[in-house]
Order: sequence, then C-alpha cells, then structure tokens
Amino acid sequence: MFLKKVLISATFVCLSFSALSSTSGKESQVSWQPVASDKLIRLPVNIIEKRIEQDFNMSPMASRVSNIEKEMLSTVDNMKTIGEQLANAQDDDLLDKRHDLLQQKSHYLDLLQESQALRQRALATKQDLYLNILDKIVAKNESNTSSLGFQLRKSQKAARARMEKMITRVDQHLVNGGYDEASPYATEYATNLDKINQLKNKISKHSANKSPTLNGVEVTSQEYLRQLLIDVSSEQSLLDQEGLLLSYMARLVALDANEMEYQMSYGSDEMDVKRQELTSPSTVADLFL
Repeated sequence: MFLKKVLISATFVCLSFSALSSTSGKESQVSWQPVASDKLIRLPVNIIEKRIEQDFNMSPMASRVSNIEKEMLSTVDNMKTIGEQLANAQDDDLLDKRHDLLQQKSHYLDLLQESQALRQRALATKQDLYLNILDKIVAKNESNTSSLGFQLRKSQKAARARMEKMITRVDQHLVNGGYDEASPYATEYATNLDKINQLKNKISKHSANKSPTLNGVEVTSQEYLRQLLIDVSSEQSLLDQEGLLLSYMARLVALDANEMEYQMSYGSDEMDVKRQELTSPSTVADLFL
C-alpha cells in the first residue's frame, strides 16, 4: 500500500514540475484592472502612485497574493518540522517522513509558482498603467503649451505679478511708513498679511501640493513616471531570477521523488552499482612459467 502511494506520488511530482510555466487555474480567477481616468490624471503624480498602490491592495489579486504568502509560510514551518523528525525516524517511519516532506515541497513550489505569476501580471498591469498616464500627461502638456489660451494666461499671469508687486509696495508703505503713529488699520492689516503669508507657506509645503522628488531633487511629473517605470522593470528582473530558483528547486524535488521510487522498487543497496572484481591473468602468469 505504501509502495503504491510512493510510486503515485513520485509520478505526480515529476509530471507536476514538467509544466511549471503553465498558468494556474486559481491565478486566472483573480484580477486587477485599474483605469487611467481623467480624475486620476489631475492628481499630483506622487499622489497618483499612492492611489494606484491603494487600488491594488484592495483588489482580489492582492488578496490572493497575501493568502498565498501566508500558506507558503505555513508550509515552510511544516517542512522544518518534518526535517527535524527525519533525524530520529527509522525504517517505514523514515520513508513516511520523506514522502511527507516531498509533498510539502511540491505544495510550496505550486504556491510559489502561482504567486510569481500573479506578481508578474500585477507588474505588467502597473507598467501599462504608468505608460498610459505618461502618454496622457505628455499630450496634455503639449496641448496646453501650444494653445492661444496658454499664451494668454501666461501674459495675464505676468501682468498680475507686476500689479501685485506694486500693491505690495504701497501696502508696505501704509503699514510701515505711511503713518507717524500706529493706526487700527495698519495693525490689523499687518496681522492679516502675516497670517496670509503663513497660509501660503503651509500650502506650498503641503504633501498634496508638493512637486515630486527623486533623491531629494524636484523633478517633473514625466521624469517621476519614467523612474516608476524603471522601478517596475527592476522588480520584473527580480521575479525572473526567482523563476530560475523555482525551476532548480522543482528539479531537485523531482530527482528526490525518482530516487524514492527507485529505492522502493529495487532497494537502497541497489542505488550504488558495484562492479564485479575479476582476476587478472597477470596475477597467475608466474604459475605457468
């Protein structure tokens, strides 16, 4: 009975890992489909990044990845426990423990494969989303800078700046030098002006109004998005490396399963093939002299 279980298990392991690149059925049931909406585009680009992360964290895909991670940690604990038990196991119990360890390893690799597939899909989706946002921002900036309305607003802004500069000079004269003695108007105006400057400073430093920065240096929205795309590519490279690790781990599990099957069929002593020692004629040649 046990032999049959081992043989079936070994065959299953070998077949299972011959198709590591296939897409899991569970993986295809979860999704994340963010949209580069106009409402999202209007946000500061550093806030856009946070909104996208929040949207992913609330998606079925993120939930599945989280559940897989918990199950993987539990499986690792099981493998460690079985590994400790193997040190004192004997005979049939030893074979049972080896079989259980193989099953746990196989299960862990199945989970790892599904997790990697989901994370690759998430990164590809995020990459497409960032590219879509970048295209829209570039198109919007080109449209704005080339329009007559933009040129008019630019002229109006310059005129307004000159006017405000003159008003500030007059106001400062009224506050500081226009009266020999302090007046209720001058005192109240100075107080209001101070509060206005404090509010303007607060607005300029507000996290929702800050320009995006990279390593402490302010950058444009386009530069920030391009850096996000570079970060996504780096994460994809790391996942590719994990995929290579997965393939080697799967190969070892398959070899272990084959070894168990061979031992159950032919015995452990048959694993090391011994060559029969033959007598050489030269050792007895002297007897014929």
